[in-house]
Order: sequence, then C-alpha cells, then structure tokens
Amino acid sequence: MSEWNAETAQWYADKYGEYATNRLAVDALDVAPDAVIVDVGCGTGSALRWVAARAPGGELVGVDPVPQMLEIARERAADHPEGQRIDFREGLAEKLPVGDDHADLVFAFDSIDHWHDKAAGLAEVRRVLRTDGRLVVVKDGGVPGGAEARRELFDQIGRAGLEILDERTLADDDVSCTMWVCGVATKI
Repeated sequence: MSEWNAETAQWYADKYGEYATNRLAVDALDVAPDAVIVDVGCGTGSALRWVAARAPGGELVGVDPVPQMLEIARERAADHPEGQRIDFREGLAEKLPVGDDHADLVFAFDSIDHWHDKAAGLAEVRRVLRTDGRLVVVKDGGVPGGAEARRELFDQIGRAGLEILDERTLADDDVSCTMWVCGVATKI
C-alpha cells in the first residue's frame, strides 16, 4: 500500500491486524518483566498487546505514521486487560518519538519494508536502543527480492551499528516467518 488512509488502515486491520506472526515472534523472545519495548510500525498494536503480560513492569510504546491505524490500535487496546499501559505515538521510523538509549527491545514486525528510508530508520533504532538492547525484525515469508535484497538489508543493519545475533524461522499451522534478533555491534 503506497497511500494509507482510513480505508486502507481498516483493510489492513481486518486482514492482518491480529496476524499470527506477532504471537510467534513474541513467544520466541526472552522478555524482561521491566522491559521498555518500542514497536515501530505497530499497526493495530497486536504485538504490544501480546507482550504486555510478559512485561508487567515495563513500558510499551507503539509508533505508527498513520493516524487512522493508531485510532484502531487504541480501540483494540481499550478492550485488552493490559491495553491502558500501551502508549501509542504518531511517528515515522526515521524520526522516532522516543528518547536516546531508552529501549530494551525494538520491534519491526512486518514493518521494515514500509519504512521510507531503511538506513535512516535503522539509525533511529540504534539511537533509541540501550547498549544491551535488541532490535527484532520479523518478516512474513523472509526478505522479498531474494539474496541480493537480503544482503542489502543485512548491510544496512551493519551500517547502523547493529549486528545480527540470531536468525530463526518460526512456524505454526499454515503461518511462518523469519525473525532476526540484532544487537548493538561490539565492533564498528
């Protein structure tokens, strides 16, 4: 979708808003009870609702550039037992409304391909991550564009001062995704 509006936001929310990859990825992660989690391109807030119980003393921030998507996320959070703890903020990956060295985990669950400028977005992720923080990239179906696109994504991650620590394929029933866990690079 190149143009997001109320109609496309609702279409996405209806079709993918509770997509199983959010649950699969969250279930595969170690999450500290006091973790600060920022979900970039949070969509309907599904991943944050799913992780909320695992971080009862943490801070949950959902960032999305589409006001209509944030409205949907807030509506869905209102019906969730932990939903009042989620702070939804309008913003771009390239200019995250989060302070420096703030996040323990940054989620990019099926959102990185929607960022206008991946390099700038990854630099922002690096800015908001604590030294021992992790970026978690999830892609349904892997990296589109094959080996060259995969190499380019990995190069962009490296240029942002991050390194891939783990790569896993997650699957459940008829849904699968690839998850990369990235940390702050120890050697730049």
